[in-house]
Amino acid sequence: MNIDFHRLALADFDDLAAGGGRTGLVLGLRRTQLSKRLLALHAVMTDATERAPEAVAASGLTNSYGVLAASQRTVPEPTEAILLSPGLGLWAMHCLRRLHGKASPSNPLEEDLGILGGFAVAAALRAGLHATVAVPLQDGDLLIPAVGRVRVGRTGWATVRIERACLRLTVGDDETTVLEVPNATATTPHLPAGPQDSRWRMVPELVSVVNGRRIALLLDDVDPARRLLDLPMARGTVTEDVDAWQQRLDGGWRILDDYDPLIAEAVSAGLATIFPLAASSWAEELSASSGEAFGAVALTLPRDGLSFAAALVHEFQHTKLSALLDLVALLEPADERLFYAPWRRDPRPLPGLLQGAYAYLGLTGFWDYRRLAESGDDFAHFEFARWRDEVWRVLSTLRLSGTMTPLGMRFLDGMRTAVWAHRQKPVPNGPGELARQAADDTRIAWRLRNVEPAPAQIAVLAQAWIEGDPPPITRIPIRIIPGHRGLVTSSRLLLTHLRLLDPKRFEAARQGVPHVLDAKVSAADQALAFGDARTAAQAYKEELEHEPDLLDSWAGLALCRRQRLSSGSRALVTRPEVVHRLHRRIEELSGIRTDPDALAAWLPELVP
Repeated sequence: MNIDFHRLALADFDDLAAGGGRTGLVLGLRRTQLSKRLLALHAVMTDATERAPEAVAASGLTNSYGVLAASQRTVPEPTEAILLSPGLGLWAMHCLRRLHGKASPSNPLEEDLGILGGFAVAAALRAGLHATVAVPLQDGDLLIPAVGRVRVGRTGWATVRIERACLRLTVGDDETTVLEVPNATATTPHLPAGPQDSRWRMVPELVSVVNGRRIALLLDDVDPARRLLDLPMARGTVTEDVDAWQQRLDGGWRILDDYDPLIAEAVSAGLATIFPLAASSWAEELSASSGEAFGAVALTLPRDGLSFAAALVHEFQHTKLSALLDLVALLEPADERLFYAPWRRDPRPLPGLLQGAYAYLGLTGFWDYRRLAESGDDFAHFEFARWRDEVWRVLSTLRLSGTMTPLGMRFLDGMRTAVWAHRQKPVPNGPGELARQAADDTRIAWRLRNVEPAPAQIAVLAQAWIEGDPPPITRIPIRIIPGHRGLVTSSRLLLTHLRLLDPKRFEAARQGVPHVLDAKVSAADQALAFGDARTAAQAYKEELEHEPDLLDSWAGLALCRRQRLSSGSRALVTRPEVVHRLHRRIEELSGIRTDPDALAAWLPELVP
């Protein structure tokens, strides 16, 4: 297997820094990923042979690798599509971590190594080879990544004999399945379904064409390596789901082409696969990507075409940056500090900050287009205002971190120039204020979850409060504590989205029409969303009287006070974690549950 040498022109680097990256550059990045895959495959073969020869023999790894190599020699271009399958990248890096003791799953090593057999079957079919490959069955199915699944109804391992368009599966001593796969040598990214066969289900392909520009995305719920993403994967895509995916892609592709045809073409060149995700209670809509799975987007079914287009823009930014980071170092390694990221509930390391800022830089440009293309689209104004300011703050954090390489600083400068241009543009007052409120809400809630003030200083302050003395200290050190992973979500943010996306329904809720809002939305959150901060504050304080550790109620109360900082509420807004921990410590020492506003007013201007 041949590996290319790669160079990146400085002009292309600067284009990427500003959020760009046209089709030719994306195809170049894709080529670098092929080299990365070949290197990773070679490393797996070498390390597995040295460290786990018995598992290699049991898994058929050497044979599977040989089939892939023979396929590449026979039909290079179609086989490269298999080598670039996102799951192959996930699989290779997972195996390397496992072989070096950095991952310890419970299943036998030979099962992980055997996953390569599924990719070998796909490559042999594509090349029209005669080959025999061992593959572990998954839940009674033979899984052929990017191709389809064969229902076997057995467990264990299958021996798959490929004879051009024919698959013969043997499990144990029994030949259980003979399947004809028509057009097996097709160069399209997947194989056609052919005659109906209840044992066979092809991976569907979503295709959309607008103004001659085409995007094709495999909706792959077959690739066994996709589960290595540790995300809630959808278990299957039934026919009606595929139709819904297709309709929403059609709408999203029209929007993306109208936004910027050149960006649309680049997205089409860089993305090839969707791993469908299952919606969950904490995220009805979710998208994700991984630098180990170039070309793939993990995605819940978007609610509409606009959501689909935004997800593609967001994840394409991640895809470009991850590929760039395989070529150049933008950050110094081994910095373990954690920081605030306004798109996450948990603290993030600096590489995560850079990835997120770059993704939201792309979205800022997208929402800028959308708010101008759709007159009166307050949701687009809100998203534009929110993310241009949040990205700017994160870029400042990165710049001051002291860990950016010279090329990293150049990259930040390109991003800052692009964001600065956005920050000069006017935004209507209504969505602009909602964006500021959402930013404050996110920051306050994050501090309550993830910032721990020094216990010794909190104890000193608590004793002074109990004894009726003035605060004896103004400096309270903090530490960032790793929290539960997750995206930012809250009832208040959902109410803001409802206000902007469905104003009639929001107004009905304001007028008291029953059953408009989810029963879990508190009266306090409703009052704040409807503009009654006084009632909301009282309701939040009543919630805290009953449950003083309700962090969401602390954040809500701080939001109610954010317009009255001069009246003694500054600590509640700027250092909410101090007020919360002090409130708890006073009760522990005295049994008294103090008034949060009085406590915040008592505190002086605090410094970390």
